Amino acid sequence: MLENLIISIPILLVLSSAVMGFSSSKLTNINAGIISSILVFISFIFSLVIFYYSFTNENSILYDDFYQWISISGLNIGMGYLIDKLSAMMMVVVLLISFVVHVYSIGYMRDEKDFKRFFSYIALFTFSMILLVMSNNLIQLFIGWEGVGLVSYLLIGFFYKKESAIKANLKAFLINRIGDMFFIIGIIMIFVLLDSFDYKTMFSNLKLVDISNLEYYYGFNYIDIACFFLFIGAMAKSAQIPLHVWLPDSMEGPTPISALIHAATMVTAGIFMVARLSPVYIYAEVTTDFILIIGALTALFIGVIAIFDNDIKKVIAYSTISQLGYMVSALGINAYTVSFFHLYTHAFFKALLFLCAGSVIMSLHHNQDITKMGGLRKRLPITHFCFLVGTLCIIGFPLTSGFFSKDLILEVMLYENTDLSFFVYILLLIGALVTTVYSLRLIFIVFYGTYRGGDIKKIHEESFVILSPLIILATLSLISGFVIHTFVELPIFMFGVKEIHYEGLLPFISHGVLSPASVTLIAGFFIAKHLYLDNKEISFLSNKYFKKISMIIKSKYKFDEFFLNCSDFMKATSYFAATKFDIKIIDSFIVNGLPRKINKLSTYFKSVSSGYLYHYAFLIVFSLVVIFGIILARVL
Repeated sequence: MLENLIISIPILLVLSSAVMGFSSSKLTNINAGIISSILVFISFIFSLVIFYYSFTNENSILYDDFYQWISISGLNIGMGYLIDKLSAMMMVVVLLISFVVHVYSIGYMRDEKDFKRFFSYIALFTFSMILLVMSNNLIQLFIGWEGVGLVSYLLIGFFYKKESAIKANLKAFLINRIGDMFFIIGIIMIFVLLDSFDYKTMFSNLKLVDISNLEYYYGFNYIDIACFFLFIGAMAKSAQIPLHVWLPDSMEGPTPISALIHAATMVTAGIFMVARLSPVYIYAEVTTDFILIIGALTALFIGVIAIFDNDIKKVIAYSTISQLGYMVSALGINAYTVSFFHLYTHAFFKALLFLCAGSVIMSLHHNQDITKMGGLRKRLPITHFCFLVGTLCIIGFPLTSGFFSKDLILEVMLYENTDLSFFVYILLLIGALVTTVYSLRLIFIVFYGTYRGGDIKKIHEESFVILSPLIILATLSLISGFVIHTFVELPIFMFGVKEIHYEGLLPFISHGVLSPASVTLIAGFFIAKHLYLDNKEISFLSNKYFKKISMIIKSKYKFDEFFLNCSDFMKATSYFAATKFDIKIIDSFIVNGLPRKINKLSTYFKSVSSGYLYHYAFLIVFSLVVIFGIILARVL
């Protein structure tokens, strides 16, 4: 029965996508949205049954190949599933967020001509992520990996007549191609080392590998290099410095898909992949240090950009990148379930923030500029309350979900007790201060003060279809952190459980309230209140040096320019290779040059060949005389 439920989940999602994509005009938009939402909801119910089984049966792991895809001389690649507690939890999160986004989209996209195409895309998007999560081998994971990349391209460019949307989806596609190139190399290297793509076989073979005698290349062992290449793929997918540049531009897509991409699907794929391959990553010490540094830098420096942006969706997008940095940092100390805990709580409050932003945008007739907002809390009371809940969660306010998951990352980082982990701990603490400032800045500017966009009396809450998902997500955001104990002891397939310093819920809460993170929370509140609610200035912010720094931050550290310069360099190199090497050497000298030389040589021999018999006779006699002369010279 459970196998049927597991297989039914992706089938229902593909069915939803197909029905929406190929339905006729007789199926109305509202009915199409309801049918698609029901199919996703059934998938969610099935995932809850699987989740219940996984968590009520100790050491219960569902593992099988239901279809043998490729079998060539010892190479066996199947389509199957691996359901442990990690994947069961992830499936519930993905399908729950997808269902909420489906319901929300019925209201948000109601006036769009391509309503059914949108629902077809988001069902296919969910299917690709589920395929990735339930995979039991690297090839199936890669198919799901590419699937979320492809559908994100389609969704970011959903408004295909809008030039900025087309540029944004092309940017996302190209950046992810960079990551995927290295990801493929990493998969091949793992196959060469472990002789299988199947997780169970891979991890079993890994125990037979003599890690100390692995080959070293430029001071790095084989596993480090393979894991490094895999992580570059995760850097692109999960938007880590410097491959993060596509994610803010992805806001060109409809707001519901921004929630789905940022909360539960594409950007979390990289985090899940590293966690799933944790039995391999624990042997990649150099790579995990690299992961730790990249995560910390992303958490801090990308969060700072959010303080200076005025697009409501882009501010939340930068916060996503920053929060992903926290998750990646936890991966860097092999605290995979701690990272996954933040992924789980972040899914709820980030989806909440995006959908609240969508409610604001709809109420303001698709205005996204926060400088033209203000004073909306009385006109949009439910949206304001839900946005406040999401904000409290992301800044780690005590007893909210973000408080538990972010504080656990900081505590585990501190207890790692190495110089590097302590340095990263300091960076993440500063990042927590930055998170508080940009999050409170956003809610203060949007919902407090005076309205700066015209007649505020025309603004009102949207329909219950829009508001009900906000209430559901707000509730989940508040209560989801209390299951911290589940994640502390969450086992990963063939990895086990990392020992984490955790003494119980009440000691954790009391410690968290009195921790340095609470100091950053209080400091961030007063800074944000002073600057954005009281509208007062801080003297040193007017300093010319700070203005120069702020200019660098507003330019997003010139990462876009860096990629454009790299592109120009590669185009110039290609042009040089095409004109100088290809045309002048390959074409002119080899392809066309050699036949030309041979032709000249043949012309010469043709001129020598007169056709007269006595000429040939003379040459024969002359040759014989020369040959005999050489022989006589050697004899005498």
